[in-house]
Amino acid sequence: MAGLYLHVPFCGSICSYCHFARTARHDGGLRRRVVEAMVAELDLRRRQCPALTAGSRPLETVYIGGGTPSQLEPELMEALVAGTVGTLPAAADLEFTAEANPETLTADLARVWRAAGIARVSLGVQSLDPDVLTLLGRQCDPATARKALDIACASFDRVSADWILGPGLRRASLLAELDEAVDRGVEHVSLYILELHEGTELARAVATGALTLPPDAETESLYLACVEHLAAHGLAQYEVSNFARPGAESRHNRAYWTGAPFLGLGPSASGFWGRRRYSNEPATSRYLARVEAGEIPEGLIDPLDRSARRLESLILPLRTAAGVPLDRLPPGTLDLDRGAREGLWRLADGRMRLTARGFLRIDTVEERLAAALG
Repeated sequence: MAGLYLHVPFCGSICSYCHFARTARHDGGLRRRVVEAMVAELDLRRRQCPALTAGSRPLETVYIGGGTPSQLEPELMEALVAGTVGTLPAAADLEFTAEANPETLTADLARVWRAAGIARVSLGVQSLDPDVLTLLGRQCDPATARKALDIACASFDRVSADWILGPGLRRASLLAELDEAVDRGVEHVSLYILELHEGTELARAVATGALTLPPDAETESLYLACVEHLAAHGLAQYEVSNFARPGAESRHNRAYWTGAPFLGLGPSASGFWGRRRYSNEPATSRYLARVEAGEIPEGLIDPLDRSARRLESLILPLRTAAGVPLDRLPPGTLDLDRGAREGLWRLADGRMRLTARGFLRIDTVEERLAAALG
């Protein structure tokens, strides 16, 4: 096994843009039930998979995401880690990451997490602009976010911080925020372009005309400015949305793009095992019901036939700085010379590597590859 993903579905509130499987309606009893169910799910999967029982391959990465894992009480986080990570063999250089929101990361919680083995934290900052935070429906204010950045950088070996590009941003202030994060000790930044998802508060605001999103050209210009600015700080773009100093890249993220196997536990958690991908039941109530009835709680299963595997062998590496070998591309699918002239990708050493501008067009590139492969 290469990786383990644990999904904690609890949040203090629901952000205006969020479409993930999460809930702000929970209490101590429900949080305990979910943790116990995640431990039980691992046991159910062990009974199904001899490789898990044998423990022949050590864990290389662990990622606790959500939701907001820092919503869990310290004793529940300890129980979750002990009942999952603690029962599996781990590599000596295990990368162990957990996500946190600034308003829930305290020095005391950081000490508990470190004692549990968590050495890397991904902090959902999103912005240091009070107006943008309000628009995004975030609970914290800039002062709280700055304090959390200081706690994270003082407490963990590696710190990643998320930013969102959306309405209300001003280039000068955003670049200054990135400066501040790097100066405080952040070595990894995830930069996401805001997307609208049906059913979210933000999508409803746009649909009714209460909010207007900035033009694509403006967002793209801001994105490219951030790419250049982070590179000047030594944080190179190694994936579509991720930037890091050399050695600070997320190994867990890289596993997704390189096709390494990983196990997902918890509501809506996804996994890749053998030649199949799966996603668990997204509704917490349904997830609990199935696990407590002794069932593997998978909701969707993709068996990945030969054509799907071939498409993934192109699409996944294209999302990284490594790119793909030219001889894997279906002939005539892309005008390689034109794309190189337009600055969408670079052709060198027998590979096609997307540029920052090319990453902005990756959906179109993937659609053409999918059509060519049928």
